[in-house]
Amino acid sequence: MSRTLVLPPTYYRDHFVEMTGFVARLYGDVLGEAERAFLKQFAALDDDAQCLFVRMCNRKKQAFTAADLSYTEIGGVEGGLERLKAAGFIRPAQAEDFRHCLNELSKTDLVAQARQGGVEGFKASWAKPELVEWLVQALEPDELDTVFGLSQLVVPCHKETLGFLLYLYFGRLNDNLLSFTLRDLGVVSVKAREAYTARFDSIDEARAGFVYSHTLRRLRHGEHPERIDLDALPPAPTEFSQGLRNDLLFQLGQHHEKRGDGEQALALYGLSSAFDSQERSVRLLYARGDHEDVRARLEAMLEAPDHDEACLFAQDFLARKFGKRRTSVFTDMLRATTQITVDELYRGFPEAAAMHHFEAEGWSGHHSENGLWPALFGLVFWDELFEGPGALSCGFDAVPQTLKDRTFHVKFADAIAHKLVGIADGWVEDLILRTFRRHEGAGNGLFYWDAGLRARMQSFVRAAPPQALHRILSEMTKDFYALRDGFPDLMLTRADEVRFVEIKAEGDQIRRHQLARLRLLQEAGFDASILKVAYRTDPDTTYVVVDVETTGGRAVNDRVTEIAAVKVRGGKIIAEWSSLINPERRIPGYITQLTGITNEMVAGAPKFVEIADDLAAFLSGAVFVAHNVNFDHSFIASEYRRLERRFHAPKLCTCAGMRKYYPGHGSYGLGPLSKEYGIRLENHHRALDDARAAAELLNLVNEKRLAA
Repeated sequence: MSRTLVLPPTYYRDHFVEMTGFVARLYGDVLGEAERAFLKQFAALDDDAQCLFVRMCNRKKQAFTAADLSYTEIGGVEGGLERLKAAGFIRPAQAEDFRHCLNELSKTDLVAQARQGGVEGFKASWAKPELVEWLVQALEPDELDTVFGLSQLVVPCHKETLGFLLYLYFGRLNDNLLSFTLRDLGVVSVKAREAYTARFDSIDEARAGFVYSHTLRRLRHGEHPERIDLDALPPAPTEFSQGLRNDLLFQLGQHHEKRGDGEQALALYGLSSAFDSQERSVRLLYARGDHEDVRARLEAMLEAPDHDEACLFAQDFLARKFGKRRTSVFTDMLRATTQITVDELYRGFPEAAAMHHFEAEGWSGHHSENGLWPALFGLVFWDELFEGPGALSCGFDAVPQTLKDRTFHVKFADAIAHKLVGIADGWVEDLILRTFRRHEGAGNGLFYWDAGLRARMQSFVRAAPPQALHRILSEMTKDFYALRDGFPDLMLTRADEVRFVEIKAEGDQIRRHQLARLRLLQEAGFDASILKVAYRTDPDTTYVVVDVETTGGRAVNDRVTEIAAVKVRGGKIIAEWSSLINPERRIPGYITQLTGITNEMVAGAPKFVEIADDLAAFLSGAVFVAHNVNFDHSFIASEYRRLERRFHAPKLCTCAGMRKYYPGHGSYGLGPLSKEYGIRLENHHRALDDARAAAELLNLVNEKRLAA
């Protein structure tokens, strides 16, 4: 019998004390005077006052009345508020708080109190934001206070200090301690460590990260860019904080550029060391005719590029603007690629079409775009990332701080060098298998331990050139986040061969970071290319017509009891597959009446997990067809999802196809259509008979579809 977890009445205060105690122990000298004073003063409060303050800080409200803070575990709210006020932890709401206070009232209350206070000139039909704005503009602060009693509200103090402590703990802006609650309820798994490492080495570094993160959030939440005072912001002493400052400068530059103020945009971009600002500067300068300045900047980029994308941009811009090349390197590369043509049913599924194309040539295909390299990186460097002393900065970290601030290759230089030598010598499989043995399933923020990960990784590293692996992994140790995505869509393996293919459908473009990853792979020694997919109506397409019988009508809750699949090519059935399935639950009586499938019939049948591989092999490389296809497809996909496997295929619905090409029938159910067109259907609602009948409907649909 399951037991519901019940948290202690003052769990939130316990979490607050745990968080602040952790920060005080770990950061010591990094804390400033404001933080030390806050911690000392909070510790001096009595339990009820502490609970009241934490309750206020954990809520989204900006201002409170005593009635807002009625909690059974807190006694004497009025007295607690007085003690908090005396200690400087709360204050009466002031004019700068009034807009927030009004926003927290309902529109009904706003209208009622305004009318009761004799306010005229507004309309009750206005939307709440419009009404609040009008009140703030039309009334003086003392009038607002008189009408709405705003100064009777109290506002918690030390919000910025508390925000900074939370930033030190989590490494990101955080407004509450919900993570602790989820941990205690068992929703979030946290592995305790003997030691943690501080995220920041100095108060200046930590403060800069906090201030720039907070300023960026203000912009995201709609604050006008011109209210940001750059001169009031602190210096950015580290690469991490400089990256945040660069993001801010770029966003401010974008604002001025969109307003047509190119000079101010250039000034802001010029303060940034990031490539995105450098690119915008080049484009703005070229547009206004400063061509020699542009040439000099591009040549400087080529001499010391920050990364591959900067190099690509500089090469391409120089060639097009100064070398008289008419098209971009991206267009040229797409034009030079190989193209395959597939049936139009694959429109929207170009990767699946390409996968089937390569499987016909003997390759095994894997979707690898943004999963393969982070997984390999995590498996190879697991100990340095997650197991070393102080590898993480708090129990909730999923990704080490050293990856975020790009110091991983510095702090673990010796261990990384040793492993890279081993990789170059062909030991990479040993490294990843050791990680599987010791840590498989352990939570992390880099990759997911899916069922096929081990086999996929072994297949890859056995075929990959060791020096090529060495090159890519070495680059990732220096800047993991820059190289965690943009890799080609497919990884293909065959015997001792491996290749990577980026798939582009009609109208798709190759993006700069994708081209940069292709070049990186090629330079490392991998076969990496682009494949274009075009569409046409193909009479040689292979179809698998599927029918499932189930315990009910909802794929999320119900299970499959029988599956049949009929493979069709050129209008003829070329193979069949069928099986009863043990649904691992009772079949309702009304379902048995409909299908004839009893609990006794499925008792000895295989479970879905036992036939999953055979079924997947039979369905592979074909268009998934069914009568009311979404029903059958959803049940098959749900069964695979329960096994933590993905099922995805191009679909064709014979019901929709018959409606389109053979209009006018009173019913488009499988039974009535079979009778109308003389299709044999002896055991309706048994999977194989239904699938064979639907295959005949497929041929009728294709007669019209292929002739169109």
